[in-house]
Amino acid sequence: MLTPQRRTGTGPFAVVTMGRIGVDLYPAQTGVALPEVESFNKYLGGSPTNVAVAAARYGRRTAVIAKVGDDPFGAYVRKALGEFGVDDRFVGTDPHNPTPITFCEVFPPDDFPLYFYRFPKAPDLNVAAEDLDLAAVAAADVFWATVTGLCAEPSRTATLAALEASRPCRFTVLDLDWRPMFWDSPDEGRQWVERAL
Repeated sequence: MLTPQRRTGTGPFAVVTMGRIGVDLYPAQTGVALPEVESFNKYLGGSPTNVAVAAARYGRRTAVIAKVGDDPFGAYVRKALGEFGVDDRFVGTDPHNPTPITFCEVFPPDDFPLYFYRFPKAPDLNVAAEDLDLAAVAAADVFWATVTGLCAEPSRTATLAALEASRPCRFTVLDLDWRPMFWDSPDEGRQWVERAL
């Protein structure tokens, strides 16, 4: 097992990710519906955040672009990023919205219903174009963004700007991370994904 540690360094990031970030609360018991769960375990969450953590575990210099709430869960997210060696310099703080929480039910082997609490608005949807370090995005080997960032402004404009800036990257990944509940309609999602591609 790798021991998480803070990685320091200068120069370009190997991986920069952008999008959902939050706290996952998963039941300690499997095969039990949420009303019967007795205890939960807390984890760092959000698919782009998980990608940054995975790359950091392999020794890559990584950073996340997102926002968290000004609350204890936001503090936990920052602490966890640091412990996993992910640079949090691009993680802003939204003073008006709480850090998102996601609950899960665990029914092995393949049933894991998710319940997202991103209300009234997730802070990562308030990342604005002026919050971005586009030079850091352009200099990365890999830029990874999720389509969740396209579901609302100002993150929609910011995500499109970051995708445009990522053209010099060796790899640009637009992670579908499709969550129908984040969109007004599937057609709206399709429209913005097509534009991003």
